[in-house]
Amino acid sequence: MLQPHEAVSSWAPEELGNHRVIVQVETESPLVKVPVPWLTPQHHGGAGLVRTSTGEEAGRAHAVPGGYAFAPVKGRGRYVLYYTPYENAATPQYPQDEYLQPAGDLPEGPMATCVVEAYEARTEHDRYTDLERPAPPQEGFFAFGESREHPIRMRALPARWLERAPGPVRLRADRGDYLVFQIGVYGSRPLRDVRVTCDAPDFTCFTLGGVDYLGRAFTRRLDVAEHTVQALWCGMRISEREFTVRVITEGEGERAVDFVVELTDRTSDDHTDDDPAKLSRLRWLDSRRFADDTVVRPYTPVTVDGDRLGVLGRTVTLGHDGLPAKLTSYFTPEVTAIGQTPAEVLSGPVSFEVPGHDWAHDGWRITAHTAAAVTWVSRWRSGKLTLDLDGRLEFDGTLDYRLELSAEAGADLDDTRLTLPLAALPYQMGLGRPGGRRADLDWRWDVTRNQDALWAGAVNAGVQVRLADEHYVRPLNTNFYHQRPLVLPGSWHNGGRGGVRRDGDRLRCYGGPRRMAAGERLRFDVRLTLTPFKPIDTGAHFRERYFHAYRPAAEIAASGATVVNTHHATEVNPYINYPFLTVDRLREYVDTLHEAGLRSKIYYTVRELTTRAPELWALLSLGDEVLAPGPGGGGAWSREHVGDGRLPAWFATGVGDSSLVTGGQSRWHNFYVEGLDWLVRHVGIDGIYLDDLGFDREVMKRVRRVLDQRPAPLVDLHSANQFNAKDGFASSANLYLEHLPYVDRLWFGEYFDYDAEPDQWLAETCGIPFGVMADMLQDGGHPWRGLVYGMTSRIYPGGNPRAMWRLFDEYGVPDADMYGYWSPSAPVRSGTDTAKATAYVGRNGTLIALGGWQDGPVTLEIDWDRLGLDPRTATLRAPEIEGLQKPAVLSLHKPVPVDGGGRIVWLSGPRSRSSR
Repeated sequence: MLQPHEAVSSWAPEELGNHRVIVQVETESPLVKVPVPWLTPQHHGGAGLVRTSTGEEAGRAHAVPGGYAFAPVKGRGRYVLYYTPYENAATPQYPQDEYLQPAGDLPEGPMATCVVEAYEARTEHDRYTDLERPAPPQEGFFAFGESREHPIRMRALPARWLERAPGPVRLRADRGDYLVFQIGVYGSRPLRDVRVTCDAPDFTCFTLGGVDYLGRAFTRRLDVAEHTVQALWCGMRISEREFTVRVITEGEGERAVDFVVELTDRTSDDHTDDDPAKLSRLRWLDSRRFADDTVVRPYTPVTVDGDRLGVLGRTVTLGHDGLPAKLTSYFTPEVTAIGQTPAEVLSGPVSFEVPGHDWAHDGWRITAHTAAAVTWVSRWRSGKLTLDLDGRLEFDGTLDYRLELSAEAGADLDDTRLTLPLAALPYQMGLGRPGGRRADLDWRWDVTRNQDALWAGAVNAGVQVRLADEHYVRPLNTNFYHQRPLVLPGSWHNGGRGGVRRDGDRLRCYGGPRRMAAGERLRFDVRLTLTPFKPIDTGAHFRERYFHAYRPAAEIAASGATVVNTHHATEVNPYINYPFLTVDRLREYVDTLHEAGLRSKIYYTVRELTTRAPELWALLSLGDEVLAPGPGGGGAWSREHVGDGRLPAWFATGVGDSSLVTGGQSRWHNFYVEGLDWLVRHVGIDGIYLDDLGFDREVMKRVRRVLDQRPAPLVDLHSANQFNAKDGFASSANLYLEHLPYVDRLWFGEYFDYDAEPDQWLAETCGIPFGVMADMLQDGGHPWRGLVYGMTSRIYPGGNPRAMWRLFDEYGVPDADMYGYWSPSAPVRSGTDTAKATAYVGRNGTLIALGGWQDGPVTLEIDWDRLGLDPRTATLRAPEIEGLQKPAVLSLHKPVPVDGGGRIVWLSGPRSRSSR
C-alpha cells in the first residue's frame, strides 16, 4: 500500500504547487507514465511540471488515466513531477488558484512505467492521506468503521477499506476520554433514510442530529447518493470495551460494524478536551451551556408595574391591545447616566391595521415573567379575521412581537400595516440610507439589499424596527451576502407589494393588497429594539487604550496601551477562529501581558473557519448545517482536499492559513460558546475581538455570560463599512444593532468615510446613541473630528494615537465630564454649522475638541456660569500635540483658527465666586 511522505524540502507553491512525486526512469522510452493514486484536485487543468533532480526544467506532463505521462527529455535518470502546479488568478487574501493547462498534445509512442521513489507534499497540512486514495466503484451496500485519527475526507470509496483485514475496528483511547469515531456508508444504489443504533450507552451520532443553537433537539434525515461515501461521526463516553453499531437504511437492510476499544494507562480529567486532535470537543456541538435566563451586567431585571414594563433606563407602556402605547427613555442627553426626565420615542400608540376591519379584543395577559424577560398574549377579532399577538420584552430592551393573522374564510385585504407615530426624532439609519439626519422614505424589499430594519432616534432615545416572518434565516455578511441573501418575508414582502414609508414623523410598514385563502395564516414578525442600551462610561473608555498587534508585553506597556488584541495569523494565534492549536504559547503570552498590567483579548469569532481545525471533516459530514454552501474554488488546499460545494474565505498569507465560510445559525455556535468558556478558564483571556458577526443576539447573550466570569470583560466589535453593493448596502451599526447591548467598544473600520457629515458620524459611526463608544481605523481616522465623538485610533500598523493618549493624561480627560454638541447642557458650542465642539469639563479646566468640516475660524459660544469661570480672567490656548498641532496662545475675544479639519484647545482660569 502506498504511503505519502511528509515533505523533506520546501518549494514555492505559487510556481510548482503542493505535491510532487520523485521517480527514476530506468529505460530509454519516448514516454513514461507516473502512477499517482490520489484524488484528482477540483478543476485540475490536466498538466504537471517536470524537473530534473537538479531543478532544470524538463517540460510538462499530461494527465492520463491513473497518473501522468511525460517525455523524459534528459533520458534515463531521476525526475521530479509536480502534478498540481497553479497560479493565483485573484488577490492573496481571496485566492483563486487555477491549475496549469497542458502545452500542446501528448506525443505519441510507447509508454514505459517508471519507478516511484517517493510521493511528497510541501507541508504536513497539504499531505494527501490514505483516505484520499480512491478505489474502483463496488457493488452492494457497505458500512466501514474508522478511527478518529483517520478522518474520512473524500466522497469516493477509499482503497484503504478494501485492503483492510476483516475483523472489528480497533480504537484507542485514554481512560475518561470522550471517544469519537466514524462510520463510512457506501452503496451502489441510493441509500435512503440512513439511521444508526448502538448497543453501548451514551452513544451519539452527530451527523444525524443533536441540539441546535437555540437548545432545541432535532434529527436529520440522511439520504446518500449512489457510489458516494457519507461519513457518520459518532461519539460516546467510554463504558464498554466492545460495542457494535448498526447502520439501517430504507430498502437496503442493515450492516453491523464491530469495534474494540484499547484503553491506555493515561487518565483524562477533561475528556481529553485539551488535545483538539482527539476530537472530544465534538460533543460541544450539542451544548446548551450559558443559554439560561440570567441577566448580564450592567442590566437589571425586567419589571412589571401594571401596563408599564421596565428595563435599564427604558420603559414600555402597553396599550389595551398589547402593542406599545409609549416607548420612553430616561437616559440623559449625554448618555452617561440614567436620569428622571423622560424622552418619548412615540407620539402616539403603535397600531396594526387591516383597512375596513375594526378589531375587538379583551386586552392582554402576561404568560411568563422572569428576571430576564416578560411575555404576554392578546387575541384580536374582526369578522372572519383573527390576529394572535405574542409579545416579549427582554432585559436589554429588545421587544419582539409575533403577529399571526388568520382567515376563517377567503378575504380580499386592501393592506396590512404597522404604524409607528414617532416623536420628533432627528436621526435615522437603514433601508437604503446611511446614518444621518431623518428624511422621508419610500422603500421596497429587494433581495440584492441586506435591508430589513430602520433605526430612528435621538442620541438618548430611539428604536430600531426590524421586519421578518417565520422563515427568517440570518444572511451571510461581509463579502458573502450574495451567496446567502435575505429570505424576503412573505407577509411583509407580498410579492413586491410591501414596503416601508416614512412621511415626517409617521413610519408605516405595509404588506399591500392580497387575497387570503380560507385557513391561511400569515406571520408578521416585528422587533422593536429600544436605544440606548446602557450608559457610556467615558472614564473607562479613555483609560482603555488599545494595542492591536502582537508584540512583547514590555513594548506594549511602554507604549501607554492598556488593552491588547492578539490577532489571528500571529505566532500564538495563527489560525483564524481556532485558537486551540497553539494554546500553550497563547497561555504563556497572556500570562506575560497580565504580569505587565495589561488586559488580554484575542481574535476569536464566527464567520469563517480555518481548514486546520481538526473538526473540519466532521463538520463537512453535516451537509450545509455548519459550513456554508458555495461554488468551491478558492485556494489550492480547498480544491485539493474539500472540492466543490463550499465557500472559500480569507487566506492568511503569512501563515498559509486557508478558511471556509460558516453558516449563519448552526450548532457551531454551541461549540464556539464552549470554546470561549474553555479559553476563559484555561488561558485567562479578558475578552474577545470580533471581526464582524456571524451569529445572532441569542448567541451574543451566551457569549456575554461566558465572559462575565471575568471581573472586567471586554467585547470589541470591528466592521468594515458594508454600505456597498457587495454587502447589500447595510450600515454596520444598523446590521449589528441587536448585538450592541453586549459590546464594549466599536472599531468602525475599513472604508468608513471620516469626511462624512456630522450627522452620519453621530448616527452610524461613534456608537454613542446605542450606549457604546468607538475607535477609528481607516487611514488612522481623523483626530479632531474623532475626538468630538470621543474617538481616537489604536496602535496598529496604520494608527498611532500616543500623542492623544499623552494629552488625555496631561489634561485629565478620563476624569472629565464629556458634553457633546448634541447635549442641551453643553457649556461650549461652535458658532458655525461647519464645525462642532465637544467639551471635556474637568476640575482644572475644559478641553475643547473642535472638528471642522470646512477650514476657517470658529467662534466659541461659552456658558461661563456652567463652567464656573470668569471671562475676564480665563485663558485659552492650544496645547502642543506631537504630529497634530503646535502650541499657541489664543484670544477669547477672537474666533479660533481651525485649519486642516480641527483644533483642540484648553480653556482654564480661576473659578468664579458663584461657583465656589
